[in-house]
Amino acid sequence: RVLAALSAIGGAHGLTMPAYLAHSQASFGYVQDAPIPELGSLRDVFTNLSSTCEVLVNVKASSVNPTDRHVDAYRLPKVMGADVAGVVVKVEDSCSLLKPGDKVWGDIGANAFFANGTKTKELGAYGAFAVALESQLGKMPENIGYLEAGVLPKVALTSYKALVWYAAAPWSSPQRQEIYDHDDDGNHDDGGKDVLILGG
Repeated sequence: RVLAALSAIGGAHGLTMPAYLAHSQASFGYVQDAPIPELGSLRDVFTNLSSTCEVLVNVKASSVNPTDRHVDAYRLPKVMGADVAGVVVKVEDSCSLLKPGDKVWGDIGANAFFANGTKTKELGAYGAFAVALESQLGKMPENIGYLEAGVLPKVALTSYKALVWYAAAPWSSPQRQEIYDHDDDGNHDDGGKDVLILGG
């Protein structure tokens, strides 16, 4: 119904939605009449974006992360929330990977910059609709639902960063030798080393 209604009027202009907002740097709350974001709104606000193609998503699920309440003084009121799972409603002509009706998930809480150079976070997932860069979204796996997809993106990316950026995985052979000892047959054993797995 949502897809049909938005298609019938040619977009979301002038419509409102329920959302969780930052009204100021110390005041947060739910409203029923936040404006639905429009395609192009990210380019209007931020500079140096990683992609130019924007996607409008009907949000089905999100989650709570420490960065979801990042507030700056330059964009208020501001819809909060980073993790998103939902259905693509509309895409810009420059998009090539996603189309209306696709089920998607992603982390839309990326670092971004205003024209004056101030660093902030995009956010926007705590509303019924959100605009994201196509490069921030992926098609949901068929074997999970919106609730699972809505809680995984940021924690998965955080785990990836910990392993790849900071622990340099996947490890090359010399690094593997530092982590594993070999027995006489050349097989790996744990060599008495401890590995901490967070959220495993």
